Amino acid sequence: MKMIKYYSAAAFVAVMGVGLALPQTAQSAEGVSLMTGPFGTGSYVLGNALEQLSKKHSKEIVINSSETPGLVFNAKKVSRSKDLQKNTIMSFTTGVNYLATQGSKPFKTKHETTKLIANYNLGSVWLATFDPEIRTAEDLVGKTIALGRPPQILWTIEPQKIIDLGWGLKGKINIERLGTKQAAQALLDGAVDAAIIGGYADPITGKFSPSPQTVELLGTGKTLYHIPWGTAAVEKVAATGMSIKPLTVPAGAIAGMDKPHEVFFDPISWVGYASLDDELAYKVTKLIIQNVDGFSEYHALGKLMSKGSLAYGWEAKDIHPGALRAYREAGLVK
Repeated sequence: MKMIKYYSAAAFVAVMGVGLALPQTAQSAEGVSLMTGPFGTGSYVLGNALEQLSKKHSKEIVINSSETPGLVFNAKKVSRSKDLQKNTIMSFTTGVNYLATQGSKPFKTKHETTKLIANYNLGSVWLATFDPEIRTAEDLVGKTIALGRPPQILWTIEPQKIIDLGWGLKGKINIERLGTKQAAQALLDGAVDAAIIGGYADPITGKFSPSPQTVELLGTGKTLYHIPWGTAAVEKVAATGMSIKPLTVPAGAIAGMDKPHEVFFDPISWVGYASLDDELAYKVTKLIIQNVDGFSEYHALGKLMSKGSLAYGWEAKDIHPGALRAYREAGLVK
C-alpha cells in the first residue's frame, strides 16, 4: 500500500509539474484572434493556415482563427470593441472598408478605417461573352449583362461603378444582378450577352487562378471573349475614393486572353484597426513574410501568395505601423 501511495504521489507531482509547465509555455506566446469568413471560403482556409503556421514557426505569438458569417460581420463586431481591437485581426477587402468608412449599405454608420497587415489574395473581375462582335465597352450599349448579387462588392458594386462612371454608360446597358454562379449560367443559356467572371492574381509572378464559375465557362469548349475595363476607367473610379486599382492580367493567363488585359483588383487582406497593438502587428506580419511559401500547402490560392504581393497596391500610410516596420525590415516597402 505504501508503495502504491508513493507512486500515486509521484504521479500526482509529475502531472502537476506538467500542468504547471504548460501555462508558462502558453504565456510565452501571445494570442492573436483572427476572424476569417464562412467555412470553406478561401478566407476561412487561409486563415486556418495562418493559425497552423503560427503554431509551427513562432514561439512569440499564436493565431487563433475562427469562422464568421462574413467580412461585413467582422467589421461590425470588431469596430464596436476597443478591447477586441487590441489583439484582433480580420479578413477584409478595401471595397468593404470603403463602404464602412462611408457608412454606406450594408453599414448604418461610418466606421474607422482599417490598416493593412497583409494581402492574401488580389481579387479581379471583368466581363466576358461568347459573342465575337462584343469586344469593347461601346459594344455593350443596349445589351444585357449579368453581375453578382446586389451586396457583393467585387462582383457587383465595383463593376457597376466602372460601367456607370468609368465608362460613362449609366442607363445604357441593361444590368441583371443574379449572383456569380447564376450569371455564368445565364450566359451559357443565352439569357444575357455578357457576364461577370474573374478570379485571383499574383501581380508579382503573373499567376492567375480563375474562380469556379470562370472555370465552368472556360470548360464549355466555346471561345470566351474578354472585355477589359481599361486603366483610364479604373483610375476615374478610384479617384472618387473607391479602393480599386488598375491591374494588367498577362496574355495567356487564361484561355482566350490573347493580349494583356486591363482590369482592376481589390485586395483581400488581413487587417486590423489602428488600436491593434503595434508589437503584435509586427510579429504577425513578420511571421507571414517569413513563411509565405507555406500557405501553398493548405489551399490553391496560397500558391498566389508571394512576399512581393503581401503589401502590393498599398501606400505606407494605410499599412498598420507595426506591419510597416516588418515590411521595411524585409525590404518590401520603402
